[in-house]
Amino acid sequence: MKKAVFLLAMVLGAMNAGAVTFQPDTLYSRWIINSCLYHFQANTRPAGFAQYDCNGQLLRPSESNRGFDYVPGLVAKATLEAADFYKSEAFARRWLYAIRAYGHTYAYGKTADGQKGVPDHGGSLDDLNATKLYFMLRELSLPGAPFADAQTVSDCDNALRRAQQALGDHNDRYSISAETSTAYAGNTSFAGGWWHKASYQNEMWCDGQYTGPALLAQMLPAGYPLPGKTTDECWDIIAAQLRMTWGRLWNPSTRLLYHAFSATPAMDAYWADQQQGPHYGVSAEYWGRATGWYFLALVDILAEMPEDNPNRAELRQMLNLLADGIAARQDAQTGLWRQLLQYGPTVLTEGDNYLESSCSAIFIASYLKGMRLGLYDTDYYPLAERAYRGFVENFINDNNNDNHNGDGNVIVLTHNCASAGLSDTRKGDAEYYLNQANDTKRTDTYTEGKVLGAFILAATEYERAVADGRLGNTSRLNARKARRCCHKQLRCGHVEIRTENGVFSATGQKLAQ
Repeated sequence: MKKAVFLLAMVLGAMNAGAVTFQPDTLYSRWIINSCLYHFQANTRPAGFAQYDCNGQLLRPSESNRGFDYVPGLVAKATLEAADFYKSEAFARRWLYAIRAYGHTYAYGKTADGQKGVPDHGGSLDDLNATKLYFMLRELSLPGAPFADAQTVSDCDNALRRAQQALGDHNDRYSISAETSTAYAGNTSFAGGWWHKASYQNEMWCDGQYTGPALLAQMLPAGYPLPGKTTDECWDIIAAQLRMTWGRLWNPSTRLLYHAFSATPAMDAYWADQQQGPHYGVSAEYWGRATGWYFLALVDILAEMPEDNPNRAELRQMLNLLADGIAARQDAQTGLWRQLLQYGPTVLTEGDNYLESSCSAIFIASYLKGMRLGLYDTDYYPLAERAYRGFVENFINDNNNDNHNGDGNVIVLTHNCASAGLSDTRKGDAEYYLNQANDTKRTDTYTEGKVLGAFILAATEYERAVADGRLGNTSRLNARKARRCCHKQLRCGHVEIRTENGVFSATGQKLAQ
C-alpha cells in the first residue's frame, strides 16, 4: 500500500505549497479535473458541476445557477475530450456522469425553474458555443460505446436540433446586411458576417469565430446543416466568416489579430477607429484570449473540413500565418504569452502586462492539436512543450493552506483575465485590458472556468502526444505503464495520498487529519 501511495503522489504532481514543479509523467488533465470540476467560477459566479462516484451515485449537487452558459459549456466540452481519451479507465466515469447530468438538464431549453437551456433562436454566439459538449457526449453514449445510454443520445439529438435552428436564425437575422457592408467598405464583401451578439450590432469579434463558425463546422459531419442550406453552402458560409474577420483584423506587420471590428463605426465610436483607412472600425489592441479563440477556431474547423473542400487551402494558410505570429510573441523566459501580445511586461505601469493563463493554454492546445492533425508547415512541438511546462510552473498554484486564499479548492489556476469586451463603456485600449479595477481584472484567488476549460484541452492534447511518443521525456511504453500504475489504484477515488503537506483524496481535496 505504501508503494501505491507513493506512485499516486508522484502521478498527481508535487503537493508543495505555492508553485508546482513540472513532472513529465504527471497527468495534469486528471489532477486539475478532479480538483476543480465541481468548484470553479464563471467570471465571479459559482459554476461547478454535480459530483458523482464512478457508479453514478450523486455525491454533491451542482453549485451553479447560471443555466446553459459559455463558460461551464467550455469546461464540459474539454472534460469530455479527456474522458474520451481515458474512456477505458474507471475514474473517467465520474467525469462523464457530471457532464451528462449538465447536458440532460439543459437539452430541452429553459428549465422548470427558469434557467436558460440550449437556445433555439439566434442572438448570442456565446450561448450557442456550449452546445459543442453534445457531440462528444453523444459519441460516448451510443450503443456499444463505453458509456452507452439511450436517453443521453436522445438528449444530445434534441440539443443539436435546437442549436441547428438557432444558428439558422442567427444567420438570417443577426448578420451584416449588404447595405451596411457597402456603406462600410464600399462593397458587399462583409454581407452575411455574423454579429457576435444581438446587442453588438454589426460587430464581428475574434472570439465569435470559435463560438459560431467552429460550432457549425462540427454540426456538418453530424448531419445538422443550417436549415435550407446544403453542406457545401454551409462550408462556404464558415469560410466567409473567417475571410471577413481575417481581412479586417489581421495585421501583416505585427502578424497578429485585433480583437474586433464594427461595420458601423459611428455607432461604436467609443472603441472603433473612426479614421478612414485599413484600420477603419477596428479595435485598438491585440488581446491574447481573443487571438487564442480565433487560432483554435481555425484548427477545429480544419479538423472537420473535408480535404477536397475548395476553402481549405486558404484557411490553412491563415492558420500557419497566425501560428507563426503567435510563436514570435512567446516569452523567452517562461514560454508563455502576455495579456496584450504586442508588448513586453510593462505598458502603463511596472509589470502591468502580465503573463496570462487562458490565452497561453489555448495556444498550447492549438499548437498540439494542429500538430497531431498535420496542419502546420513548422514543427511546433518544442514550442508547445516549453509552454506547457511554463504553464504548470507559473499558473498552477497548489494553494494548500487553511483558508485556500478564499477558494474551496486545493488547486487554483491563476493569472486569468476574468473577462473582456468592447462596448460604450469598454474602450478596448491598453488601459482597459490592463486595469485591475474593471472586468478585465486578473483572477488569482479562485479558478475561473475559461482557463480551466482551456487548460484541460491543452493537457489532454499534451498527454495524447506523450502517449503516442510524439513528445515528452517519457517513451510511449513508459507513459502507458505510468498511466496503468496510477489508474488501477483510483477506483471511485477512495485512495488517500499522503504528502509532506497533508493527506489528500484522489480528487485533490485535503482531508482532515
